[in-house]
Amino acid sequence: MLFDPFWLWAPDAFAFDDTFFPAAAPPPPDANWPVGGLQLDVEPRKALVYVDGWFVGIVDTFSGYYHHLDLPAGPHRFEFLAADYDPLFVDVVVPPGKTETYRGWLNRR
Repeated sequence: MLFDPFWLWAPDAFAFDDTFFPAAAPPPPDANWPVGGLQLDVEPRKALVYVDGWFVGIVDTFSGYYHHLDLPAGPHRFEFLAADYDPLFVDVVVPPGKTETYRGWLNRR
């Protein structure tokens, strides 16, 4: 069974009513807003990736040649979570029109 620890840290992400659905993803950036990319080189590769509090996938999805995460240019808060590892919180500034690489690792408990 998969367990997503994000929901324990953000209880207001759920609407506790009859529907009980998670909150919707943030709207996409305005077409005039500059976009940049971030490639991830983080161990373990199966760690969950959250950007500004929103789940975007696992590290392996955004690593390797031609695989990156497109984001609005500017500062973003990244969270990397994996079972049996301490969480990693990183503030990254994404440059407009470029793809940067972030390298890091999670410490095993």
